[in-house]
Amino acid sequence: MTDLLTLTGRDLTHGPSASHHFAQALTGPGGGRALVAFDGAEHARNVELSLSLFSSLGPVLTVYPGDGCWSDLAVREDADPGRTHGVGENRLHVDLVDRDALPRYIALYCVRDDPRGGGASALADLWQAAEALGEDDRQLLGRSVFSYFADRDVHGVGESLKTFAVLPDRLDGTTPIRFTAKMQPHLERGELTEDDDPALVAAAFGRFVDAVYATRTTCRLRPGHLLVFDQHRYAHGRMPLGDDQGSLPADARRLLKQAYVGAAPLGGAL
Repeated sequence: MTDLLTLTGRDLTHGPSASHHFAQALTGPGGGRALVAFDGAEHARNVELSLSLFSSLGPVLTVYPGDGCWSDLAVREDADPGRTHGVGENRLHVDLVDRDALPRYIALYCVRDDPRGGGASALADLWQAAEALGEDDRQLLGRSVFSYFADRDVHGVGESLKTFAVLPDRLDGTTPIRFTAKMQPHLERGELTEDDDPALVAAAFGRFVDAVYATRTTCRLRPGHLLVFDQHRYAHGRMPLGDDQGSLPADARRLLKQAYVGAAPLGGAL
C-alpha cells in the first residue's frame, strides 16, 4: 500500500495539522485510507486517541453493544477459517453489506501481529474495479435484485435491505458499493438474486470479483498501527495467518481491534 497517508502518534499529538491531513485523506481529495503509527506499547492510550481522531470523520458507532466502541478480532481455532476469527483467507468484502446505513469508515488497530508472519490486511479499490467493467456488466450490477444474509443483534446501521444493487448510479462516494466476494458461489447456484436470468447476473458479478481482486493491496499491521479506510470505496479482507496457529497460546496470536465510524452529517464532520 504505497499510496497510504502515514502519520505517527507524535504527528497527531504535536502537530494540529496532522489531524487535518488525516481527515482530508479519508474525506477530501486523498485516497480514502490512512495509516497511523502509534507507539506500540501504549495500546490503551492509542485507542483513546484514535476515538478522538475519528471525530473528524463522523460519529463512532456501537454496532455490537456488548463490545462498546471497539470489537476484538481475536484468532480462534474453532472458527470458520474464512471468517473474522479464522486462520485462513477472509475474502474481500464490505461489512454489513445489506444494511441501509452501513458504516462509512472502518478502523483496524493492531495490538499483536501474527508471530507466524501472516495475517496481512487487504484492501481493494471498488471504484477502480467498477470503472474497469463494461457498460453491460455495470447495468446488470446496478439492478436491485441482490440480497445477502443479515447480521443479527447489530445497532446503528439501519434495516436489512430485502434487495439491493451492487453498484450505485454514480461513483461519488455518497452511496456505497455493496460488494462481498462471498456472494459469488451463492450467485453461481442461482441464490441471493431475484433476477430473471441468474446465470447472466452471476457471470457479471464474477467479472466484478476478478476486477476487484486485480486492485488488491496488502499491509501487515504491526503493534500500534491504525489502518482507517472508507468502505464506500474499499473492500477489505485478511490474508491467511501463518501455519501452526494451534501451537501458539491464545494470548500470543494476532489481535486487532475494530471500530466503525458513520458518515458525517450533511454540512461537514462533527
